[in-house]
Amino acid sequence: MRYLKRISFLAFTAIFLMGAATKETGITKGIQPGNLAPELNLQGLNLINGKDYVLLQFWAAYDGTSRAMNTQMHNVIAHLGTDNIRLASVSMDESSAVYEGIVKADGLNPATQFNEPAGKHAAIFKAYRLNSGFGNWLINPEGIIIAKDVHPKEIAGYISD
Repeated sequence: MRYLKRISFLAFTAIFLMGAATKETGITKGIQPGNLAPELNLQGLNLINGKDYVLLQFWAAYDGTSRAMNTQMHNVIAHLGTDNIRLASVSMDESSAVYEGIVKADGLNPATQFNEPAGKHAAIFKAYRLNSGFGNWLINPEGIIIAKDVHPKEIAGYISD
């Protein structure tokens, strides 16, 4: 009987502590919708500012699909007519000459384009697990990922809600 009381007490204590820990942890960092986005500090700019949505788009010249998506996103956001979303487009090209040539050839706004010359060795490449392919993340003003791999036609719907 004494052991039954001890086991009951330990079980109750464990359940209580697990419930308290769950309430305190809140939002976790990650790359899925609902997660707190990994830090976005590109070339000295902190992109999460508490007032704008950020569409984080990754691309490279050697990946035609990601390059085409980058151009489409650039054009859609430029024509939305709203100031509450910013494009942060990150090229993973190791050659700055290639990156600069693509930005010019595709008619992209250099203020929205960033180059990560470390390419596949960059911390951001690893944080967003880009080894399985390039994509994009829509991040709300508080830094929470609200969508992943958003299509250009879907952007307006996310930021108007």
